[in-house]
Amino acid sequence: MRQRIERLQAAMAGNGFDALLLIQSRDILYYTGTAQPSWLVVLPGIYRLFVRRGFDRALSECRLDPSCVEPQRKQNEVFSFLRNLGLPRRAVIGTELDVLPAGLWNGWKAETPDWEYRDASPLVLRQRQIKDPDEIASIRKACRIEDEGHRRALGVLAEGVSELDVAAAVEDAHRRAGHEGIFFMRQPDFFMSRGLFASGPNLLRISGVASSLTGIGPGPSVPAGPSGRVIRRGDLVLIDIPVLHDGYHVDQARTYRIGAATYRIREMQRALEELFDYACTALRPERTWSDAFRRVSALADRLGADPCFQRMPDGSTLPYIGHGVGFELNEPPMITARNSEPVLPGTVIALEMHLLEGDVVLKMEDMLLIGEVASEFLSVTPRRLFEIP
Repeated sequence: MRQRIERLQAAMAGNGFDALLLIQSRDILYYTGTAQPSWLVVLPGIYRLFVRRGFDRALSECRLDPSCVEPQRKQNEVFSFLRNLGLPRRAVIGTELDVLPAGLWNGWKAETPDWEYRDASPLVLRQRQIKDPDEIASIRKACRIEDEGHRRALGVLAEGVSELDVAAAVEDAHRRAGHEGIFFMRQPDFFMSRGLFASGPNLLRISGVASSLTGIGPGPSVPAGPSGRVIRRGDLVLIDIPVLHDGYHVDQARTYRIGAATYRIREMQRALEELFDYACTALRPERTWSDAFRRVSALADRLGADPCFQRMPDGSTLPYIGHGVGFELNEPPMITARNSEPVLPGTVIALEMHLLEGDVVLKMEDMLLIGEVASEFLSVTPRRLFEIP
């Protein structure tokens, strides 16, 4: 944790920040080891964690020097601490403007009218993108937990059961194996069920609350994920239910078929598997994310899959083939045609691709670790279509 904060301090000067004031729970957890409600103040050479509630637990969980952790419920005392460190009158304070509530920001501005607040989230997320060996070990464990849900799905999927029946069984298997029961998205007012799920015609019904294939959910209040629909023979079934372990997410999807697949479905599945295998080699250091995106898209064209590659039911095309994963389910980078940032080793990606042709929808999603020389799939569930007798 100290090394993470030191790297953050080293990056501050080059980005024009006099101090950082972080409050978002995942950022606090990343830099301190606790998610108790807190303010984390970081300056060059100095840091302090002010715990708003749950101090005793925070102190037992926190991996920082205990002398740098103290209880503090009053926001004005945090600002007084900063002022007493000799900040310039018009100090530039970095904070998480992408998730900071407007009411809180207005309060800050009223109390510190001379300070300028700038968004520090890109700085934090750039650091969080590269996973260390302990983080990768936690993600590997989460992948094994994810696979327990897949195994349970194979045992309960059948004609006559509902989407909710299957989703509940998968979620139960995840929880019993170590899933922490929630997922985090760095978006205000994001809502969804515990994951995405769709069968039969519901595969072609999408909701705006998520970017990809969604399912219809139980109703207007939560319009994505499993519904009460009864699964029929001949249905394709998409299960895209993530897990969280030790603070780290795994995002994985598999498609199942109730009954034997047709020749066309199997051909499409083979093309999808080839795209995944190729993407593993295309995503490597010294290339850009956009270069990898174009290479995978070009292979889809050579395979004759371009008309259905990342195609959505409304006729649009999903503009990415993967996203970062870590303390939040969707993190930078996005693998798009416009992302010219370099592919960096240590990044963990949820590689996410599907093919849609007529009423046939096949999707896979897997966790991929970008290596120094070669990338590696962390997911342990076989990448294939599962046919349920």
